Amino acid sequence: MHNDGKVGAAHKAIAELATHSPLARLPVILLQVHDKAAQQLKSGLQVLFDNADETLFAMADNARSDAEQSLFFEAMRDVRLKRKHIERGFLDRFFDAFTRLTQPDVSERTLHGAAPAEGTFSLLSNDLERTQVVNAMVAQVMTRDQMALCQLTQRLATLCNLPLDEHNNPLGPAMLCEYFLQAEREQGMDLKVKLIMLQLFETYLLSHTGQLYADANQLLIATGVLPSLADNDACCGAKAQAAPPPAHVQEAQNLVGLLFEYIAQDRNLSPALKSQIALLQEPLRKIAQRDQNFFSCDTHAARRLLNVIAAAAIGWDVRTDERSDPLFRQIERVVQQLASYSGDNPALLDSLLHEFLVFTQAERGRIELSEQRTREAEHARLKAPEKALAASQALDEQDHLGLLLVSQLRLGTWIELQENEEFRLRCKLIAILEPGGKHIFVNRTGLKVLEQSRTDLIAQLRSGKVLLLDDRLLFDRALESVIGSLHQRQAQ
Repeated sequence: MHNDGKVGAAHKAIAELATHSPLARLPVILLQVHDKAAQQLKSGLQVLFDNADETLFAMADNARSDAEQSLFFEAMRDVRLKRKHIERGFLDRFFDAFTRLTQPDVSERTLHGAAPAEGTFSLLSNDLERTQVVNAMVAQVMTRDQMALCQLTQRLATLCNLPLDEHNNPLGPAMLCEYFLQAEREQGMDLKVKLIMLQLFETYLLSHTGQLYADANQLLIATGVLPSLADNDACCGAKAQAAPPPAHVQEAQNLVGLLFEYIAQDRNLSPALKSQIALLQEPLRKIAQRDQNFFSCDTHAARRLLNVIAAAAIGWDVRTDERSDPLFRQIERVVQQLASYSGDNPALLDSLLHEFLVFTQAERGRIELSEQRTREAEHARLKAPEKALAASQALDEQDHLGLLLVSQLRLGTWIELQENEEFRLRCKLIAILEPGGKHIFVNRTGLKVLEQSRTDLIAQLRSGKVLLLDDRLLFDRALESVIGSLHQRQAQ
C-alpha cells in the first residue's frame, strides 16, 4: 500500500505537470501543424549536414592558402561534432515559438534592424555582411512564397487570437533563420563557416518553404480554419492599409525632408552617391505618408534598401568612373525603378532589395579575393631590414594621444585622405603589418592604393588630413540626428 501511495502521488504530479505544460494550452490542430513542419525541417537539416562535409572538403581543396585550408578542415571536424547540438537547438527553438502562440508576448520581432530588441537577431547587429546575407534569404522567400505565407499567418492568427505577421510567424523565413543562427551561436563557430552554413541552410531548407507552407495550410483547411480564404483576399504585406490621418501625412512629409537635408550635408557620402539618393526623396515621401510603420520599423524594405546602397558605395570618390562601374549601374537601375513609385507596392520594394543584395553579395566575393591577394603580396614584401627600421622607430611613437587616435583604425575601417585641395582618396584598411605598424589600404575593388606607417597616420589624423568615415546605417543615423535636433529645439 505504501508503494501504491507513491505511485499515486507520482501519477498525480505527472498529470499536474501535463495540465500546466505549454503543450496543454495549444489547440490540437496547432500541435499537428508543428509536428508536421518539425518533421520536414528535421529532414532538411539532416540533408544540410550530410552535404556540409562534402561542401567544406571541396572548399578546402580549392583554398587560396594553407591557413584557409586548415580553417575548412577544422570546420569539417567542428560541424561533425556539433551537428546534433545544432539540430536539437534549432528544433527546440521552433517548438518554443509555437508554445508562445498562446502567450501575450508573441509579438517578438526579428533581426534585421541596427538596434534590435531583446529576443531578436541581435547577434547580427555588428555584422553587416551576415545581416545582408540573411536579409537576402528572407526577402527571396517573402517574394516567392508571399501568398502562401500570408494565408498561413492569417490562419494561425485566427487560432491563437494574437497579432501575427510574416515576421513573427513561427514558420516565417525570418524566424527559421533565427532558430538556425542562435543554435550555431551557442556552439561557437567561425564567421566564414557560419556564412557557408547559411548558404547551405538556404539551399536545403529555405528553398523548400513553398511545400512547408502548402502542407501547413492544407492541414488547417482540412480542419475548417478559414477554408475559403482566397488568393485575392487581402493579407499580410498585400493587405490594404487604412488611410493615415492628415496629421501623419504632414509629419511624414516634414520628417522625410529633414532626413534628406541631413543626407545632402553628410560628408561620408560621395557626390555621385548623393545625386542618386536625392532622387529617392519623392518615392520615400510617398511611402512614409502611406505607411505609418515606415519610421518605427527598422526592417522596412525601403529603409533597408537605402542603407545597403549607401554601405555598398562608401568607397566611391572623385576618381570613380560611374559609367563603367557595375555598382553605379545597379544603383541607377534601382533609383530609376523607384522614381515613379506610388508607395503602394511592397512586393516591388522586396524584389528590388533582394536583387540588390544578391548583386552586392556576388561583388563582395570578388572584392574579398582581391583583398586577400593584396594582403598576401604585402606580407611577402615584408623584409628583415624593414623590421629593424620599424623597431628603431617605435621609441618615436609613444605619443599617447596619437596612439589613441590611430587605435580607432581597425581592419575594415574606411578613411578619407586629403591628397590635395581638389582630391580626397577613399580607401579601406585591410592589413597592419608588424612590427612597425605598416598600414595597407585598398580601394573599393580590393586593389592597394595607400601604404602608411603608424607615425604618418598619427600625424595625419591629428592634422585632419585623414578622416574616419562613418559606416553606420545611413537611414538610422540620419533619423537619430534629426530626432536629436528636434529634441534640442523643443528644449530651447
